[in-house]
Parts: sequence; structure tokens; C-alpha cells
Amino acid sequence: MKILVAFDYPKAPPKNGDYAAQLHADDWRPIRNVSEAIVRLGHEAILQGVFDNIMPLITTIRRRKPDLVFNMLETFKQQRKYEGALAGLFDLLQVPYTGCSAAALTICRNKQYTKQLLSQYDIHIPKSVLFPRGKTNRSIKDLTFPVIVKPLGLEGSDGISQASFVEDEKACIERVKTLHENYEVDALAEEYIEGREIYAGVLGLDKLTALPLREMLFTNFPEDKPKFATFHAKWNPEFRKKWGIKNTFAKGIDEKVEAEIENISKTAFRALGLSGFARLDLRLTEKNEIYVIEVNPNPNIANDDEIAYAAQRLGISYDQLIQKLIDYGKRKDSVRS
Repeated sequence: MKILVAFDYPKAPPKNGDYAAQLHADDWRPIRNVSEAIVRLGHEAILQGVFDNIMPLITTIRRRKPDLVFNMLETFKQQRKYEGALAGLFDLLQVPYTGCSAAALTICRNKQYTKQLLSQYDIHIPKSVLFPRGKTNRSIKDLTFPVIVKPLGLEGSDGISQASFVEDEKACIERVKTLHENYEVDALAEEYIEGREIYAGVLGLDKLTALPLREMLFTNFPEDKPKFATFHAKWNPEFRKKWGIKNTFAKGIDEKVEAEIENISKTAFRALGLSGFARLDLRLTEKNEIYVIEVNPNPNIANDDEIAYAAQRLGISYDQLIQKLIDYGKRKDSVRS
């Protein structure tokens, strides 16, 4: 197969299509991992970065006529609000693509709407209040403090820090203003759920596979500090090392609770119209209550990310995982119809 790997690029992509110099950097590891796996599987990998002009992508698709797009796009003009529209472009061009549909990506971009949908399925979600950009006069009297104030449409814990954890209304409004001004996004004030940080991956289309549970551990974190996945906790190696933050397979969870998490994950996957692969970020309380905190369509897919590690525990190698996503992409339209 000819597979076009479409990915975010921080500037105008090279006209000759040569990305070799950039792919050596660690920041480019996911694209490098995916494209190398595609080649090992016997396919042809065509690389295409996207920044602020959609025409090079359209031109490459028309000229090269790929059998499939491996969709790693999240932004256009470095704005995440276009993620669903980018997938919609592949629908318009009638080329199959990996991962979730344009509709599912658009729905999941709105964290509050996503959780409102899930609440219809008796899935526990934290109470929250939405603060549209520039608006701070929203009532939060129904929220129980402390709360986490987060950007509505960003991913990867972007905009989330220890300062996101607030314990009164004044601090909440100040954090909302910070997100409005610095990130130019709507803000969501959400009740903080004390508990374990659990990651549940799901693969598939009509028949779903729940992956082994992963967990973020805070082994050397101050007892008086709230433990949640900030941007630094996820992505800053020095911060993670200093505070003993590591991701590993979850241990000590009762079998019945694991089965309930699996059921919740699959129910959410279907309810939101997800396809291919996704990851749910959960909170598991001391009373074994399960709360859905985030739903991540098309999550990170590097060979050392949560989905890849969890799939490997089931005996699915990285190359086999990439092939599965390719196969799901080719079958997606026929399954929907």
C-alpha cells in the first residue's frame, strides 16, 4: 500500500518533501516511529507536513494517490480547533484514513459536551462549569472545591499546571482569566477527584479490545500537593525524575473493578463514535468509584506511549499495532455504512 503520513509541522513544509533532517530529533519520534513501521511492514510511506496552507496536502493526495492516510494531524495554523476539519478533508477527498472520524474528533474537542454525552450512559463524570472566553460571571455554587481549571479544547495537559488546582472561588476566577488571556481558549472548572490516575486504551471498530490498564504514579511527590497529570508531569523528564513520576501498568485493582473499567471504556468508545484507537483518562477513588476525566481520540502512538506499551502486554508488537490501525482505517467506512 501507499500510505501518506500526515502530521503537524511548525512552518511551511519543504517543497521537496524531504523531512529527514527533522526526523532525527526526539520531538519527531512519533512520526519517525510510525513511518519506519510502515516501511518495515512492506508499505510505502509518503510524508506530508501541514502548517498554514492546506494545498500541499491536497496536491500530494491528488498526485500520489495514496491508498490510505495515516492521520497524525491535530492542528492547522497551530490551532487544535481544526482537528476534526482536517479529518473531514480526507472524507471529502474520499481517501481512507486511520483513527477517529471527523465528527468524533470534533465532539471530543469539547470536553464538557463529551462528558454530558457520557453522563447519559450512567458514567461518572466530575461536575463542571464552562467559562467561555472573556466570560467570568458564571455561577460555581454547585461545585465542590477544590476544582481543576483547564482549557476546554487543548490536549496533552497543555495549560494544566499545579496552579490549575484551586480551592476557592476567587482563585478559580483568576485561573480562568489566565487561560482566557494566555491561551485564548474557553476554560472549564471541574471538581477535583482524589484517586489513582488510570489510563484505559481501546482498539477496534465494531469489535473492541480493551487494553491492559496503565497508571501514572507519584512516588516521591509531596503529600500536601494534589497528584494529577500536569503538563510537566507528563512531558518534563527532569520534573518527572525529581518527583518520582512514572507511568507503569496498574496493579492491585480488583477484577470486578477492572471489568467495570473495561465496560465503561467500551461504552464511551461507542457512545462517542470513536474508531481505531482511543485512550480514556480515569480517576479511581479509594471506594473504587470510576470517573472519566478525559477522552482522547487518536492519542499519542509513539512506540513508548501508553497505547503501544499496553498493546505489547497483549502480545501485539508495535508493527502489528500500526498494521491494525491501517486495517481499521481501510475498513472504517464500510463498518459505518
